[in-house]
Formats: sequence, structure tokens, C-alpha cells
Amino acid sequence: MNKLSTTRQAVDIPADDGLFPRKDPLTGLYEQDYLSKALNKVLKESRRRKISATLGLLQLENFYEIRSWVGKSEADLLLGDIARVLKKTLPKNVLLCRCRHYEFGILLLNDSSVNAVLITDRVKLALLSAVSASIPAQLEMKCGVGLARVESSVPSIDVMFARARHNLSLAHYQQNNERPRLIANPEVALNELMLALRENKLKLSFQPIVSLKEDGLAHYEIRCYLPNTPASLPTRVLFDTAANNALGEDIDRRVIEKSLNLLKKEQNDSLRLTINLTHNSLVNPQFLSWLEAELATCSTLAKQLIFQVSEIDVLIAQHHLNYFCEKLTQLDIKLCINNFGCTIDPFRYLPLLQAHFVKLDVSRFEKINISSQQFQQLVDITSRLHDSGLGVIVAMVEQMTLLPLLWQAQVDFVQGYALQKPKASLCFNFLKEETLGICD
Repeated sequence: MNKLSTTRQAVDIPADDGLFPRKDPLTGLYEQDYLSKALNKVLKESRRRKISATLGLLQLENFYEIRSWVGKSEADLLLGDIARVLKKTLPKNVLLCRCRHYEFGILLLNDSSVNAVLITDRVKLALLSAVSASIPAQLEMKCGVGLARVESSVPSIDVMFARARHNLSLAHYQQNNERPRLIANPEVALNELMLALRENKLKLSFQPIVSLKEDGLAHYEIRCYLPNTPASLPTRVLFDTAANNALGEDIDRRVIEKSLNLLKKEQNDSLRLTINLTHNSLVNPQFLSWLEAELATCSTLAKQLIFQVSEIDVLIAQHHLNYFCEKLTQLDIKLCINNFGCTIDPFRYLPLLQAHFVKLDVSRFEKINISSQQFQQLVDITSRLHDSGLGVIVAMVEQMTLLPLLWQAQVDFVQGYALQKPKASLCFNFLKEETLGICD
């Protein structure tokens, strides 16, 4: 049995001075404004002396699905029950607040911070046990917790929430054996990223996405990178570092601005640009307000944009996606889900989205040339996605010999080094017709 450890560091939860007295009527908990205020005070205290404090973000991952089964009234009652379980299970010196949508914020101090992982693991078990009898038998409550430790170097509460959410996404990657490959020192990575943003060093490259069913369009995915230097960051590390420090939205905005300028310059109605978004943008309504303003004078270009988000980010930001998708529809911007199939049951989350394309996770097709079983699974998943009105993209294609099989499986688009590496210009010669051979 795990034994809780202790710490000598001591800090108190800031008292309610009446400036943020609002409590959520469903749960009786303080709302996120009060948590933000308390966290801000703790951050300031951490710059004066060494303290032990941790922010936890507990997410009810499939509560929208549960609500659709039991109805809004029953879901509200269940939410109240969940809050009571959390209050009962958490130590008394922990601040518990209701955040927006179906998330709860937890501020753990002193011993509770030191033992944050043990405490939140126990909370999840207690929660799942308590609510299992209150939901339909065919459903299972899914919840996750992202933790972020308070450090004197953290500049703001926005970064704390971003780190908690980012660590929640890393937990999903671990569960699905798909953990990002972080190969740079975090401090070095952040310093280089901050320098690149200050000096506007971020560059764009373009990789073609080729249609196997002629659509008359020229599709490119935009990649963001730093120019080659001895300490240059790989793209994956660049975006992980940005998302973990609430800088992802800044990068997203810059890429969108550059993309719109490119579209204005090219004046090519057949051009389609796929832009990757971080979860920082997904959870911030101000991003959509900025986007509307950015498109105010060039709204006709919106139809040439496709925003791409990862399946893991869909899971951790799903409660924000209804509004996000509504706004994209209003703006006439399409949505693509990347790494589709990296989780156990990706189809259960599709009804939450208004997506147009999915880009399959490499695990869904990497062995189709040697495994007839996986090839048939690819055929089946492609058929299901087509039935849902979605275009299917297979990326990371590094062997031309896969193309006939992908065509046979009715995949719509292919992308990868076998076709062309990312380049600094839109230079791919999109073929109008090509003959593919399938060998027995």
C-alpha cells in the first residue's frame, strides 16, 4: 500500500474577501473566477519563498454523451452528486471549484500537493465507483486529471491551466501508447521558442495532400518550424512546448495570418490550406473573436482554410468544441481530425463535432501491405467514415507501394514523404490522372 509522504512547506488557501462570491447553483462550489484568484495569490507567494502547491484539472470526459442518454435534468442532478463525492473524498485543505463546462479545478497545497498523484488517483476511483449505478448500463463514466505544479518561474495562471491541460493530453497519449517524443530540455526549448516569437523567426513549409479521387483542388498542409540552428526544435517539441506554456494560440494566430496573406497573394480559388491548431486555441473563446475580426475584410478566403486538431486534443477540449464548431461553420472553415483512431473508440466522439475530414493514425494502416487483417480493418473504418460524410486522409506514407492498397481501400487523400517532403513553397505538380497497379 502506498504511504503518503509529508512536507514542511506551508501555504494557506487565500480567504474569500467577497470580491468573487459567486457559487455554482448546481454544485454549491465556487466558480472558476475564485480558483483563478486563489491560484494567482499562490503564484505570487511562490516568488517570495519556496512553497508546495499543485493545480489539478479534473475533466468528466464523456459527460456530454451521458447527458444525451439521461437528459439534462438527470445530468444536472448527477453533476451535483459528483461534486459531493469530490468534496467528501478530497482532503479538507484542498480548494475545489467548478470550472466551465464539465471540469473541476483543484488547488492542492502543502502535503496534498506532495501527494497530488495519489490523492487524485483515489478521487477518480471513488468517483467512478459512486456514479456507476446512476448512469445507463451501456455507458461508463470516464474522467481524467491533469496536474501542474506551481513554480516561481510560471508567469501567469493561464500557463498553469495550459500545463494542467497539456499534462492531461500526455496522460491520454500514455494510455494509448502514443506518448509524444519530447527530446529537448524544457527550459532550452522554451527559451528558443520565446526568442523565435520575439524575433518573428517562425517559418512555414508546405506538404501536398494528394487526392486519389480527382476534386480539382490543390491541398497543402502547413507546417511551422524554426530555421536550422544548432539548437533548433523539432516541430513536435515546438508545439508541445508552446501548448505547455500557453503560447500555442500565439503560434496559431501567426500561422493563420501568414496563410491568409499567402491566399491573398496567390488568388487561386482551388488552393486549400490545412492549418494545425493547438488546444490553447480550442479552449479560448477569444481566439474565435480574433479569427472573426481577421476574416472581416477577406471572408471569402475562409472556405480555403481547413483547421486540423488532434484526436487527443478533441478529448481534452471536447466540452469547448460545440461552440468552436458552430463558429467555424458560420465562418465557412472546415475541420479535420488528426491521428484519428489513436484511442480505443474514436467513433464515439464524432457526434460532438462538425468535422469534414479525418486523418487516420498511423497505427490504422502501417501494416496493410503485410497484414490482410489490417487491410480489411482499414476498408471497414474508411467505409464507416464515408457513411458519416467524412473524407479520409492517410498521411505519413513513405512507400509508393502503399498507394494502390490505399486506393483500393477507398481512401480519399494521401500525404507523405513518398510523394513530397514539406517545402518552403507551393511547388507540387498535382496530377490529373495516374495509373496504379495492384500486384497479387
